[in-house]
Amino acid sequence: MKTLPQACSRREFLRRSATVAGGALAMRLLPAAFAAAKSTQIGAQLYTVRDACKADFAAALKKVASLGYRGVQISGYHGKTVAEVRKFCDDNKLAILATHISLDEFEKGVDPILSEHDVLKCRYIAIPFLPPQRRKTKEDWLKLAALFEKWAQELKKRGFTLMYHNHAFEFETQFDGKPALDLLFDNAPTLQAEPDLYWVAKGGADPAKHLARFKNRAPMIHCKDMDKSDGSFAEVGHGSFDWDAILKVGKEVGVIGYLVEQDKCKRDPFDSLKMSLEFLKSKGLK
Repeated sequence: MKTLPQACSRREFLRRSATVAGGALAMRLLPAAFAAAKSTQIGAQLYTVRDACKADFAAALKKVASLGYRGVQISGYHGKTVAEVRKFCDDNKLAILATHISLDEFEKGVDPILSEHDVLKCRYIAIPFLPPQRRKTKEDWLKLAALFEKWAQELKKRGFTLMYHNHAFEFETQFDGKPALDLLFDNAPTLQAEPDLYWVAKGGADPAKHLARFKNRAPMIHCKDMDKSDGSFAEVGHGSFDWDAILKVGKEVGVIGYLVEQDKCKRDPFDSLKMSLEFLKSKGLK
C-alpha cells in the first residue's frame, strides 16, 4: 500500500481533501454514544455472542449492556426486523456503531441497505468476507476494487461509510510481490478499512504497523488478541499483542470505534467480552 509523500499533486490534494470532508460528514452523523465518549467508543461485535443472539436477541443485548458496553456492531438480524433491532438497542442504551453486510447483499443494490441503516441510525457498514471463487486472480481483485469504489462513493454521497474487513487470506495471496489487500485498497481510494488485528497478525503482518498505514482511513478496528502458546483467539490484553503500540497508533490514525470480537472463546463468550472491555477501559478508552 502506498505511503503518503511529503508533497503531492493538486489533483491528489483535492482527492484527499474530499476524503477528509466525507469523514467529517460521517462524524456529524455518529450516534450520540460517540459524543458521550469524546469521539471514541468501545463496542461489542455481536458475532462473539452469536449463539445467544440467535436464541434471544433482546436478552443478549441486555446482557451486553450489563457488562458496561455502550455500543455494538451488528452481524445479522437473527430473524428480527431492523426496527426491532433498533428498539432492542435503544431499550439498552446501545448505539449501533457499525454493521457487517455481505457482498451478495450489496450486489442486490445499495438502496435497501441504506434504508435499513437509516432505521438503525448506523453510518458505518463493512463487507466482512470475500467468497473464494471471487478472489482467485489479480483480475478478480481489480474487479472487486472497482465495485467497492463505486459503492463507497455512493455511500459517501449519502452520508455513509463503506469499510472492508480483512482476514488472513488478503495477506497470503500476493500479486507482483504485493498482498492482495494492497491491490484492493490502492484501487479503491474511497473505501475505508476495518482492520481485524488478529487476522492481520495471522497473515504475517504486525498489527500496529499495519494500522499505521491507514491514516484517516480506519474509523473502526476489530480488537482481538492472540494466545501466546498456541496462536488461538484470546481476550484483548490477555495475549501476545502490544496494545500500548496499537492504541497509540489508533489515536494517531483516527480510530473512533474499538470493536471487541472473539471468534472462538475458551470460556463463556460474555465473560470474554467483559475481560476485553475491562482491559481497554484500563488503557483509558471509554
